[in-house]
Amino acid sequence: SPPPPAQFRSSVSFDTFNNKEASDFSLTLNRKHRDYKYTKRSRTFLCGTDTNDYSDTALEWLIDELVDDGDEVVCLRVVEKDSKEALKWSGGLGEKGYRNEAERFLDAIEKKNTEDRAISLILEFSIGRVQETIQQMIRIYEPAMLVVGTRGRSLTGYQGLLSSGSVSKYCLQYSPVPVIVVRPSSKREAKKKKRLKDPDRMGYRDILDKS
Repeated sequence: SPPPPAQFRSSVSFDTFNNKEASDFSLTLNRKHRDYKYTKRSRTFLCGTDTNDYSDTALEWLIDELVDDGDEVVCLRVVEKDSKEALKWSGGLGEKGYRNEAERFLDAIEKKNTEDRAISLILEFSIGRVQETIQQMIRIYEPAMLVVGTRGRSLTGYQGLLSSGSVSKYCLQYSPVPVIVVRPSSKREAKKKKRLKDPDRMGYRDILDKS
């Protein structure tokens, strides 16, 4: 029998890797769920991501708790050009290595949609200046909200969330759109499993329809 149809459809919507006039490498990958439809209720969320576990936590929280059918999630992954991460991603293959890493990362993002929501996923993969790129993505996508993670689980209070020079601190200080800083939590996975078993659980759209 033929394999089931893919839940997400891929496209490369923007690519400046071959633009030698561009100051930074950048690649935009887009995957839309096969049932995705843009409506007047559709929202766009921007999520800053990196290789840390707390970044995964923030993205999982966004997809599990805020996103619903028809929404768009823009994941931004950016590192400095001469950083160890950039060299690791290239793997000696240059731009091809960056593209391979971007595809792997988008695969991982898609798997986080465990409730099979009909959403659009966009990965903005960039080798360049982190803070400037965040501001650029906010201008381009005009998100309803910016979501970032923090390692500050063991500390308490507002200051405990943010380390000096951290991306989360920069976003809270300079973002022109609302920011949610997600802290790691050992209880989050347990809550997610409980919610998935609840036959009466409602999504954001269901709540709006009943209001």
